[in-house]
Amino acid sequence: MSEGLREDPPDWYDPDRLVHVCNNAYLIVGDETLLYDTVSPGAREQLMDGLDEVLGERGLDYVVPSHPEAPHAGNANALLRRYPDATLLSSAYGRGEELYYLDQGRHVEAGETLDLGGYTVEFLRAAFPDTAFHIWMKEHTSNTLFTADWMGAPHVDGECLLFSDELDSPLSPAQILEFQARALRWLQYCDPEPVFDTIDDLIETHDPDIVCPAHGTVYREDATGYMERMKTVIEMITTGERLAELK
Repeated sequence: MSEGLREDPPDWYDPDRLVHVCNNAYLIVGDETLLYDTVSPGAREQLMDGLDEVLGERGLDYVVPSHPEAPHAGNANALLRRYPDATLLSSAYGRGEELYYLDQGRHVEAGETLDLGGYTVEFLRAAFPDTAFHIWMKEHTSNTLFTADWMGAPHVDGECLLFSDELDSPLSPAQILEFQARALRWLQYCDPEPVFDTIDDLIETHDPDIVCPAHGTVYREDATGYMERMKTVIEMITTGERLAELK
């Protein structure tokens, strides 16, 4: 055991159960259809089978990768080959759009809305981006906030495809930290106060009923409470708690 590493596991860890980190894509089905994120190429067959099951003979109208990394944009081109009439939408700000051919789609500005018929999505500048070329999204009918890597968390074997309120025990800040400190490593170097202000602004501006991260369970109960708890996560990261184990 290296110096500085703790020998005891975190409280939420069960040595008899595997730890999973999910990779999510979200499909909105109105009069038109939109897929937010595309998951990684390793899950391509599973993604395509799922879309076939839900869409049937319907097409896919929009593909929206949150940012140019394999777990988020890795199937963008495969989806456009499967659904040639679909429109690729990506962020109008930042750099890196040539990765995964995202420069070939239509760029959307933060604040731009799209009426899917029954559902309306609004594209948002990512408050906590993983890359410069990054887009979040809000769906107004269901009041759902899609946050990509932000608010992701691991879960244990047997909890796959469950909502956060269905887990064996509530997600703790320490459990969320295990993913968040890895996914957004810059958080360990940040001044926490502006981060806290940004979280407050997100809650005040959007007050979501549901939060959908790209790498974690969906928060459909007490969504803003979990957003508040992210302040504790940030405080743990910036003070170095458990970070020695993540390096």
